[in-house]
Amino acid sequence: MKVTLDFLANAVQGELFGEGALIVNFVSTDTRTMHEGNFYIPLIGERFDGHDFLADALQRGARAFLWQEDHVLPDGFSSIPHIVVQDTLVALQNMAHVYRKSLPVKVIAITGSNGKTSTKDMVKSVLKTTYHIAATKGNLNNHVGLPLSILAWSDDTEVAILEMGMSALGEIKRLCEIAEPDIGIITNIGEAHIGLLGSRVAIASAKWELIDALPKGGLAILPANEPLLRNRVVPSDVRTIFVGDGEQTEMYCTNYIQKADLSCQFTVLPEGNVVELSAPGRHQAQNALCALVIADAFQVPKQTAIKAMRSVQLTQMRLEVNQVANDFTVINDAYNAAPASVYAALDVLKDTGYDRLIFVFGDMLELGEHEKHFHEEIGRRLTHYGVTDVVTVGDLASLVLPFFAAKESHFIDFLCLSVSDVNLAKDTMFTMIQSYRQRGLTVAVLIKGSRKMRLEQLAQQLVMLS
Repeated sequence: MKVTLDFLANAVQGELFGEGALIVNFVSTDTRTMHEGNFYIPLIGERFDGHDFLADALQRGARAFLWQEDHVLPDGFSSIPHIVVQDTLVALQNMAHVYRKSLPVKVIAITGSNGKTSTKDMVKSVLKTTYHIAATKGNLNNHVGLPLSILAWSDDTEVAILEMGMSALGEIKRLCEIAEPDIGIITNIGEAHIGLLGSRVAIASAKWELIDALPKGGLAILPANEPLLRNRVVPSDVRTIFVGDGEQTEMYCTNYIQKADLSCQFTVLPEGNVVELSAPGRHQAQNALCALVIADAFQVPKQTAIKAMRSVQLTQMRLEVNQVANDFTVINDAYNAAPASVYAALDVLKDTGYDRLIFVFGDMLELGEHEKHFHEEIGRRLTHYGVTDVVTVGDLASLVLPFFAAKESHFIDFLCLSVSDVNLAKDTMFTMIQSYRQRGLTVAVLIKGSRKMRLEQLAQQLVMLS
């Protein structure tokens, strides 16, 4: 992004001090990412105030800055080009909206309880074969991250892919006001944030704000197997395509096979194309269908899109497969957890066909009054997925152990361990895994938990085990 201060001042309806023709080349709210020629936006958080770091931003190369009018500008900074506004967060959002409108770009927005990032990665993979694209980086999918993602677009961007996260009603609506998406994808409706919204019905309503925001001529891509979305009214002149694994959908997959290297293969109907995906999981196959619909919408040749699926690189900690040795694989799915995504990951573990299937499970958070039930239900289902060993991290996750231990009593030895901290499990797990391998058994470890549990630390340690 390269714009003038006049452009920014008009976008935020702020008062400009300094030369309006001055050009800035990037917007940053974090002085640690500041570079020469950037525009600094100080935001106010629960534990910090970005206005306190103005001197650091300027020292690191900021050419100009935004300022909130209820803060006193320190002595010595008034001569530096800046824009004064009532609220710097609102200004950031308005700035992003105006910049989005200034570019002839098609915007694809993706939301859902699970699978947003993986779907974004797949859509990105097929579109970059043909277009100049931009896509959400990391987890920049909220009221701060999404505007920053937009402001990072280059002026030659043709298609932009944005993730939209939420934890309350109205949040996606606001993100859509900023981004004005042309295409909306809902990956699924799960239980993530049910503790905040109260029910899956409310979650579906929150996600549907994306579809309600689509313009005439827009496209909605929806999961066919979700009854909470099937009967909702789509805005007029918005085309709807349902994807999934049933014949009542416009595009569906069959003949799913998980391969030994934990890639997968499936057939897409009604056309009958065979697709190979570098990531495992039936849920990932459905995410891939969303990307293939996008490929059709943007006239990417079918075989080009299928080839892109074969080499797609998913963001780390989303069913990240690490084959440590021929007899030992670690599946790192530690970015987040809710019941639906846990079961999807357990399906992948089951389909490995390894002798010992070890499940490292951390607390699932933000489930509210339902948290005890959801954890216990996972415990009841573990043996259905062939799990042979369980390590839990946290009080909630430990609720699965009584159900698992009762069903696994026929094993001569198995790991059934509860710890309060992930590092406490390391030595015991190392010993047990090495014992299994010395006896000629193959071992697969699935690591899954909410982000705050930081289970990726254990994944990293296990990958070093040879």
